[in-house]
Amino acid sequence: MEKYIHTLFNEKILIEASKYYDIQAQDLYMVGGFENYIYGFTKNNTDYIMRISHSSHRSLEQVEAELDFVNYLAENKANVSLPIKSINNRLVEKVNCLDGSYFTISVYHKVPGTRPTRDSLTDRFFINYGKTIGRFHQLTKTYQAKETKRYQWYEDPLFINAHKYLDKNDAIIHGKFMSLINKIKQYSTNSNNYGLIHTDIHMGNFFVKDDELCVFDFDDTSYMYFISDIAIALFYYVQGIQDTDKRNETADKFMSLFMEGYKSENHLNKEDFLTITDFLKLREMVLYIVFHRSSDLENEPYAKRYVDFYRERIINDIPFVDIDFNSYL
Repeated sequence: MEKYIHTLFNEKILIEASKYYDIQAQDLYMVGGFENYIYGFTKNNTDYIMRISHSSHRSLEQVEAELDFVNYLAENKANVSLPIKSINNRLVEKVNCLDGSYFTISVYHKVPGTRPTRDSLTDRFFINYGKTIGRFHQLTKTYQAKETKRYQWYEDPLFINAHKYLDKNDAIIHGKFMSLINKIKQYSTNSNNYGLIHTDIHMGNFFVKDDELCVFDFDDTSYMYFISDIAIALFYYVQGIQDTDKRNETADKFMSLFMEGYKSENHLNKEDFLTITDFLKLREMVLYIVFHRSSDLENEPYAKRYVDFYRERIINDIPFVDIDFNSYL
């Protein structure tokens, strides 16, 4: 989230947002959020999640397109968090700001289960992680978007405006970022390797119950190569491990189990799958840029640690992991 958005967000926004769902602002409690404001509330003994997004991040039409996709997945028995309609029978509402921009409001059923922790993960969980993403990819092949579509991955505002968030000392990183984007854009696309996908299924965006996943936060949904979802799952699972041997060992175990589940739901050919190294590097750079855009690096240790560790790896083209991806086909 860009820092100026915080100056637009206030109690009035919460009051107006609450009216659309027949609750009071004091019923809301802060859950968190990075790109959006996330609140929880209970109504008629049912728990819900409210997401408030600024129009500079996603337009109302883009959010509507996102929720159409989520509903399609749910109708086809995928495990996702279902949106609910407002008192106006709409899936998305908006609250205007004084500067002419607005916030979109959407509400979802809170999914069952809890956020996963590393000490609670089983082999069955990793297999189901792969199955869940494979199921999404199989379903998106037959998804027909309505008039307003989600954007292509390279049209994300972060990609377009990356140069604004990096200072001159990081010009080399911006250059490598643009080169990688241009390289990936040259890859062929077809219904078996490219479509509308989540693009951010890390362990902060699903809950787990009995080793089954239920996915939420489709905010970054875009048209993208399927392999990106696999790369992102792997990336976030091991990116905090700085010891090389442990990182590679952890990545190998993850991919072995994850791909067992993925292949039971969907198939990627060898050529598409082996581009995973580019998508791992792309996510390295994306997160580096996100932290420069949204974080106070001097006062946020996690962001500072990430930037310090990955800057040299990006500049020197060090592979994210050193494992044999052929072995998981």
